[in-house]
Amino acid sequence: MSVGIIGLGAMGGAYARNLLAGGISVSGFDPDPAAQEMLSKAGGTPQTTYGNWLAECELVILSLANIEILADAAEKLGGVLKPGQVVLETGTFTLETKQAAKKRLDSCGAILLDCPVSGTGAQAAVADLVMMASGSEEAFTRISPLLEHFTKSVIYAGPFGNGSKLKFVANHAVYVHNCAAAESLNYGITLGLDPKMIFELLSNGAGQSKMSDLRMPLMIDDAYEPATANMTIAYKDISVISEDIKSNKCSTPLFDVTQKLYDVAKKSVPITYDTGAVYEVYKQKLV
Repeated sequence: MSVGIIGLGAMGGAYARNLLAGGISVSGFDPDPAAQEMLSKAGGTPQTTYGNWLAECELVILSLANIEILADAAEKLGGVLKPGQVVLETGTFTLETKQAAKKRLDSCGAILLDCPVSGTGAQAAVADLVMMASGSEEAFTRISPLLEHFTKSVIYAGPFGNGSKLKFVANHAVYVHNCAAAESLNYGITLGLDPKMIFELLSNGAGQSKMSDLRMPLMIDDAYEPATANMTIAYKDISVISEDIKSNKCSTPLFDVTQKLYDVAKKSVPITYDTGAVYEVYKQKLV
């Protein structure tokens, strides 16, 4: 089987490497020469543009940075894909954005599945991702064996869009837990405790969380680069979630505070830093 990947950054590059390790043929496009070189060294076939090579892929995976690139990708794919081809959109975007991409691919007979993933770039590297798949169940069943190569589990959520809804919930928890880890660490240090002792307690006690396990060591060591997911991604994700919360008139006081903390971070934390750098808001006494 062959897979085409559009976007070979931290996530898309990890998908490619894990698929190749599983014996799957991978071709991929990314305008970044470094990403193309990475794919070549991993044993894949880098492409310099969209083209007919995509029509030969059993599955096409999208791992894109923003809505403008997604819209452009949908338009270009709509001109080369064949009826029945399956496309996975794995990013975090508004439902309206994904519906627009689906409409364009519907016009050529291709099948877009809404399949965001939960996990950092570091988790993606070792296939430690949870995918939330939604859309055509027949298409999902057809390509699901390929997903085993770069995820640890997949939740089939039903109709198109439910995957994104689950991802909004997942990201809501991620950013709230990032801030909870930062606040607990700051509190413990204020009490004069060894930060590594604080981490040991929280990673083994009732207050343990995945985000605390992953990001508190970064906070302790000021090790925010290279980022597993950078602040630019955080601001985009938080904006998407906030928009969805408002449209559904949902009460989210914890998330409201979380968004304010990241808004403060935006003024003083480099956008290339890991999202755990929200800790700097506490460390620098910005609130």
